[in-house]
Amino acid sequence: MAEVILISMALLTIAMLAAGLFKNFSIPYTVLLVAIGLALSELSLFWSFLLPLHEFKLTPDLVFFVFLPALIFESGLSLDARLLLKNLAPVLTLAVPALLISTTLVGFSVWLLLGIDLTVALLFGALISATDPVAVVALFKELGAPRRLNILVEGESLFNDATAIVVFGILLTMVLEGSSVTLMSTGAAVIEFFRVFIGGAVVGVLFGLLVSEMLFRLQSSTSAILTMSIVTAYGGFIIAEHSLHVSGVMATVSSAVTLSVYGLSRIASDIKSILAETWEFVGLIANSLLFLLVGLSINTVNLFSDLFIILVVVAFVQLARAASVYSLVPITIRLFKLPLISMAERHIMWWGGLKGGLAIAIVLSIPESLPGRDLLINLTLGVVLFTLMVNAWTIRPLMKKLKLDCLTDDEKIELEQGLKHAGQTSTEMLQSYVDLGIIQKKLSKKLSKKITSIFSSVSPVINDEQSWREVYLAALREEFHSVDKLYKVGLISQYTLLDIRNALQLDRDSFNVTKLQNDIESNVQPKSLFQRLEMWVLKEFREKNWAIVFLSNYQRKRLSQRIQRDIAGIVMTQAVIEMLSSRDDLDKQASRVISGVYQQRLDRWKLRLEALHNDFEQLFENIEKEIFTLSSLKTAQDKADFDFHHGEIGTKAHNKVTQTVNNLLNESANNGVEEQLSIKMILSIPLFSSLSEDVLKLLLVHVRPVTFLSGDIIIGEGEKGDALYIISHGEAEATKKLENRETKILGKLKQGDFFGEQALLGDHVRSATVTAKTAMTLLRLRQTDIIKFAEKHIEVKQRLEQARDDRATDNHVL
Repeated sequence: MAEVILISMALLTIAMLAAGLFKNFSIPYTVLLVAIGLALSELSLFWSFLLPLHEFKLTPDLVFFVFLPALIFESGLSLDARLLLKNLAPVLTLAVPALLISTTLVGFSVWLLLGIDLTVALLFGALISATDPVAVVALFKELGAPRRLNILVEGESLFNDATAIVVFGILLTMVLEGSSVTLMSTGAAVIEFFRVFIGGAVVGVLFGLLVSEMLFRLQSSTSAILTMSIVTAYGGFIIAEHSLHVSGVMATVSSAVTLSVYGLSRIASDIKSILAETWEFVGLIANSLLFLLVGLSINTVNLFSDLFIILVVVAFVQLARAASVYSLVPITIRLFKLPLISMAERHIMWWGGLKGGLAIAIVLSIPESLPGRDLLINLTLGVVLFTLMVNAWTIRPLMKKLKLDCLTDDEKIELEQGLKHAGQTSTEMLQSYVDLGIIQKKLSKKLSKKITSIFSSVSPVINDEQSWREVYLAALREEFHSVDKLYKVGLISQYTLLDIRNALQLDRDSFNVTKLQNDIESNVQPKSLFQRLEMWVLKEFREKNWAIVFLSNYQRKRLSQRIQRDIAGIVMTQAVIEMLSSRDDLDKQASRVISGVYQQRLDRWKLRLEALHNDFEQLFENIEKEIFTLSSLKTAQDKADFDFHHGEIGTKAHNKVTQTVNNLLNESANNGVEEQLSIKMILSIPLFSSLSEDVLKLLLVHVRPVTFLSGDIIIGEGEKGDALYIISHGEAEATKKLENRETKILGKLKQGDFFGEQALLGDHVRSATVTAKTAMTLLRLRQTDIIKFAEKHIEVKQRLEQARDDRATDNHVL
């Protein structure tokens, strides 16, 4: 064990020395490590003190359970989840169908070339077609590839190894059992693939959610968060792979993305930075050892003996990769109506299909009893070595040739702003030393002029359209900063934070001057992913009697989120307006126009918040009290923590403050937010206005108040439901679909009106749709309860029957 640790430390030292010595050379770090590993392997034949390196070889367990979870998790944690979802179709197309195409082409080509068993040839095709995530991620991070290209290739490399592993496993089982490829075995393989692939993703999401919620509920420290991130990476992988026999890689990727989106968004930004740096460090160690071991595992003598066959197989692999990329990418673009993936990007996607430690680990897992195992190992090592020494080495000049290393418009703006701010900061620093009398004013001016001149020479020229985008990006950055600050002080929930950040990111991606003008002229905003999810939940549960308590609480939660969203909108837009008025380095005309846009947004947010207050006065005030109580206590706790960490207060004082704040938080949480249903509210409904107070008290037991926001569908045509709704506050509209698919307005509904009386006829299928036109409070009564109540109170029964008969005459009983 001591020797293993010593050699590991020596290899890490060599890797760090090489990284420092060759940092100015255009050699990818991973390629450099493989070359060093090869050199050490050859030197160990002549130098006795290097003989222990012969025992230092890659093994399947070492790759699968030591290196892979760490590298996959680090990559998944840093992935842009929104951009990945946006490009999920092409990513999965390359990860699944493309790999199957490549497996088939390589397998049949090797079968024809070598005359080996077809299933064994397909086995090799599966393992060699996997684009190694470790190799690709390391290279693309180092090269600084464009974001979208990076997500396409990195996403593919992370997903398709799961495909390769399951296909390899199925084919290996067939080889060992002596069975052949048939229609039945292919069908079973497809089912097994989906089980492993989707099962791994589900396990990862559940694991990520569990850890995220645990860290949040326990208010975990930095050490606990770092520890649990390691548990998530390795625990999720091993549980999925060994215990549940699903894809460990998919589990690790999905748990990392889930933790990033759901967990890390609820912790302080400084802890997120520490976590990112820690995993970057872990990734560096794993990368360094892995690629050194790849080099050490390659026997060049054996490779030279099969050189011709290896080169032919390399050609097969490259052609199969090309066939997959160039055929499927355009089909995917047309099928899913995706943004164009240029030919230059397709070239890089093809040439960037590197092979690495994963392929070696898979081929080494083949039982020694399998005929042709040594040949498959040599072919795999040869292809891996070629892609690392040729593809990886030449991809940088290829990107330059294809002009993919050029700055995008946003990157030009970032560079221009970065240089400008850097120059200003250096000038201010020099001036501060002049004021202190440390350096002479003449020297300060000379240095400042030189720095400014150098920065100006590399600063890109910004055109008019880019100037507008520069101002808008500055505004968006201010909004991002403001919303993060609001979340930090507890003024908005994580759900609201994610909704706003998602909307801001969409604004960033789709900005143009025309869209900005439309924003000035239109108040209509497209529904976000989160709002569409809300509509789906509402549709699924609004007519379920067993879910009425959930629905009532859910609608209150939505109202709370809407209030938070409007408060955040006011704070964010005001911050942008103030920022634009104070920035002298931005285009004046663009700043003035965009400031006007934000002023209109500010007015809209204020009107929305005022309307909500008027519609739900009591409930609004309760929610507002809860929000600002939580925020003020969170701010107080943060200040106490700051004072404690900076020595302003001691442990006892800090503990006392924390205990007091926690008691107040628990008291606030227990009070909750409830809208009390009163007899006065019931009396305002004409249907019940003549009833005595004693009868109304009996009715209160069965009535459930439910809130709906403007635009919500309360009941849907063709849906099943047996509840009667009475409008306590607000307005609604009843509509019906005609045979020509046009929508007919049946009428307006206002305070005191009721609908859903068709349920009293025994028909539970709604004949019309009722949509809230304003924020509304409704009283909901189940069919069984209202019928029993009406039987005892003849006046109520008569009014319900009269309304039912009147609407039946007009053919629109609701």
